[in-house]
Amino acid sequence: MREDQVLYRIDKYFQNRNMSLEDKLFYAKLIATLDLESGQYNAETEKRRLELFAAHVDRLREKLRNQAV
Repeated sequence: MREDQVLYRIDKYFQNRNMSLEDKLFYAKLIATLDLESGQYNAETEKRRLELFAAHVDRLREKLRNQAV
C-alpha cells in the first residue's frame, strides 16, 4: 500500500474536517495497535496487513513531525 492510499483511507475513515492530519494519524495508529494487541484478527494475513498499515502510519507521522521542525 502506498502512502497516498493510506492517507486516503485515513481521511475517508475520519471524516471530521475539524481533526488535524496529526490527530487522524494518531488515532489510526491507536486503532491499529489496539486491534493487533487484542488478537481479534481472523488470519495471519489480516495481522500482517494491520502491521503494515501501522508501519505506514508511523512513517507518515515521522514525516509530519520532520516538516514541523
